[in-house]
Parts: sequence; C-alpha cells; structure tokens
Amino acid sequence: MSPAATNIFTLTHNSELPDLLEANNTWSEKMTEAHPTLFKDFNAHGQAPHTLFIGCSDSRYNEQCLGVIPGEIFTWKTIANVISDKDLTCRATLEFAINVLKVNKVVVCGHTDCGGINTCLALKREALNDGECSHLYQYLQDVDDLYHEHKEEVKAATNDVAQQSRMLSRLNVAKQYQRLLEIDTVQKALARGDISVYGLLYDVATGRVEQVSNV
Repeated sequence: MSPAATNIFTLTHNSELPDLLEANNTWSEKMTEAHPTLFKDFNAHGQAPHTLFIGCSDSRYNEQCLGVIPGEIFTWKTIANVISDKDLTCRATLEFAINVLKVNKVVVCGHTDCGGINTCLALKREALNDGECSHLYQYLQDVDDLYHEHKEEVKAATNDVAQQSRMLSRLNVAKQYQRLLEIDTVQKALARGDISVYGLLYDVATGRVEQVSNV
C-alpha cells in the first residue's frame, strides 16, 4: 500500500486516546445526522437484530458490508471464520443470537486474500510454531487440513496464487457453513423453520459479496 493510501483512514498507528475520542464524536454526529432517532429511540432501548454475522477478524470488512446500521446485526468475528462446536464462544454466540435475540438469519462470511488461508497456501504455518505464535499455529490446523485436502484440485485449476487463495476461501466458507449446520442449536432452529443460513464470500478488492451456500 502506498503511503498516500493511508490518508483515507480515520486513525493510524500514531493515533492516541484523544484521537480515538474525537473520531468517535465525529462518527456519532454523522450517524445522528443521517439517522436522528437511531441512538435515543432505538439503540438506547435494547437490541433486536435480524441477523447473526460470523466473519473473519480481518480489518477490511465486517457486517457493514451488508449495508446495515448499528442495531441490525449481531456479530462474531474470528480468524479465518473458523467454526467449531467445541468452541465455547461459538456455542454461546449461537445460543444467544438464535434462542435469546431471535435472529432469523445466520450468515458465515469469509473473504478474499485471507491471511489464514494465505499462510497455509504458502506453507508458512509451520514457522509459526517456532516463534511467538504457537497458538495461532494450532488454530490454523483446520485451515491447513482444508488446504491439503484440496491441494491438487486447487493447483490443477489455476497457477495464479490469488485465484488459488480465492478458491480456498470459498472452500473454507463451504466447510464452515457445513460445520454450522451440524451444531444442534442451528439444527433445532432450522427444524422449527426459525432461521435461514447463508454462506457468503466478501471480495476485499470490490466490496461485494457473493453467495457460496444457502439453506
């Protein structure tokens, strides 16, 4: 990224607490100007989101890619949007969103140029175990397994590394989406007809999402 490109961002690595507070004040004023009743008449009186958004922790996207404002979407982000029924945060998030907040849509949304995907694609995961990222090394086992499972398929499809990464990101969304469908909280809600579940892929180069899976 060129130095000039950073000028579009609100804050930088050099920003301090006063900068954060000033940025928040500006954001709040702009949001209130656009939606005068949002904070005092809606957000101040609880939440009733329609969607649970499960995404990657990547800084380049979040639930706002769906064009929403605060109060519409309950969000959980985790590296490479990995879903596991053994993850207490995952289970608690699903239970709270579906059983308490009564969302009727659950979205798992991966993205292109994913760091977790690229690390495994470039065979750099092993190096993480020798430094200060041993937990990340363990965490990426799931993504590494995905890569090795589909390695021949991906390499046969294209020699372009960016396209290989995109393919793996789509495959990862499909894998995590299937994992989601196997969790009992989701299964029960689907059986009741309470929710729809979608798998999406966000393109960091365009800001657009595309469908991967749908139930």
